[in-house]
Amino acid sequence: MKTLVFDSGPIISLTINNLLWILDPLKKKFNGEFIITPSVYQEVITQPLSTRKYKLEALQVLPYINKKTLDIYYNKSIQDYAQYLLDLINGCFKAFGNDIQLVHFAEMEVVSCAKFLKAEAIVIDERTTRKLIEDPEGHMRYLEKKLGAKITVDKEKFQKMKEELKGLRVIRSIELAVISYELGLYKEFTSAKIKQMDLNKAVLEGVLWGIKLNGCSVREEEINEIVNLELKS
Repeated sequence: MKTLVFDSGPIISLTINNLLWILDPLKKKFNGEFIITPSVYQEVITQPLSTRKYKLEALQVLPYINKKTLDIYYNKSIQDYAQYLLDLINGCFKAFGNDIQLVHFAEMEVVSCAKFLKAEAIVIDERTTRKLIEDPEGHMRYLEKKLGAKITVDKEKFQKMKEELKGLRVIRSIELAVISYELGLYKEFTSAKIKQMDLNKAVLEGVLWGIKLNGCSVREEEINEIVNLELKS
């Protein structure tokens, strides 16, 4: 069975932007499973339900878990491997004599689950994990620039990290939004007529910018490029 493993970020972003509803038609089109891990459940349901600020968002997500649009997957081996990845990656880089804590357990549990299930991709908006998968050397240069300091790399751990993350594919919530647009899921929002306004462009820009402003790592130039390409097609 095909699977996508979701981090908490995309789920939260879709919730805040009133876009959780796209998960059902996307899952039907994908013809596979949308998986979350126990740590992601903790971040999007358990913790927010104990607060005032994010309780409503958690209550919006809960039905999608109850009806298994998002299915929780637990395996002790996944959590053990996630801890191994956490220790490995957070021991790769040093600055000012200290290890740089790059990733958290929940993100590594998502990576671990994806590897265990041989998932098609992980759905994650967080920049660091994505860059460590797609361009680890580039992320090292980014860290040096951001911190304004020379980064010391444990070459053995760095090479091992690259081997462990090799072959993983990353999808962001921005890609989910574009696929939804291509599937015509926003047609009801473009049916109205407003003078001197291209509603197709307005809807696409609104969705993409909403997702960017709520946590997805995507450049303004990339959004403009997506909009231009989609409106030409």
